[in-house]
Amino acid sequence: MQFLKPLSILLPAACLSAQLWAQAPVVDVGSSRSDSRSARGIEGEMYQQLQLLRQEVMALRGTVEEQGYQLRQLKQQSLDRYIDMDRRLTAGSPVDRSLDATAADPMVAASTTDAEAAELTESPTLTTPVAASSSVLLDGDESSDYAKAYGLVKSASYDQAISAFASYVEKYPAGRYTPNAWYWLGELYVAIKPQNLSASTTAFQRLLTDYPDHGKVPAAMYKLGTVYFLNGNKTKAQEMLTHVIDRYGNTGNSAVNKSRDFLRKNF
Repeated sequence: MQFLKPLSILLPAACLSAQLWAQAPVVDVGSSRSDSRSARGIEGEMYQQLQLLRQEVMALRGTVEEQGYQLRQLKQQSLDRYIDMDRRLTAGSPVDRSLDATAADPMVAASTTDAEAAELTESPTLTTPVAASSSVLLDGDESSDYAKAYGLVKSASYDQAISAFASYVEKYPAGRYTPNAWYWLGELYVAIKPQNLSASTTAFQRLLTDYPDHGKVPAAMYKLGTVYFLNGNKTKAQEMLTHVIDRYGNTGNSAVNKSRDFLRKNF
């Protein structure tokens, strides 16, 4: 009996140990590792997709910037062609020939009344000339607005060109092409009928005063001399044309030969 007592104590302990073992959770180590690798694989794939998306966005952004640059280049090249044509036509445009033909005829100056001559020979106030009644809407882009106005000169729509250039110098008082606009206003006010010689004088003087080093200054000085002649002020005309010859005689500028020819024919 004494031998059975230890046995009776061990049996319940063994049963309790079996129950505890049965209740303990079973962990599949291999499955946990597989799930971890799967999660890392998904994260890696998402990261790669994110990187690809970033590269695509950068590529698209570069394409947009390149197209924007090309568009700006095309606009500038187009305007440069206008400016080059502007420069070449200055010496032979319909506007230019109209002014020279009129200035070479002394009867035109003689037909000006005394009151008109007195008004025109006075130094005009340097303000923006009054625009023509025809209004031309500007787009708000300096380059395209100048091209539009200059296109009206080419098509001989002088009244509309005056309106466009007058609006231009008002909208862009310090613009890149404002000196050119003042020059063409000076030309156009002589080309229209009836002529507005006071406004032409104002425009040419505005160019000479505000932009003394601009490339159009020699041509503007020559044209202003011819306008002085039309005003009946031959003294100022001769002084201005002589100044063109003295100042630009060694430059090869076409305004020099034009001034010489004008002086020879009219003085």
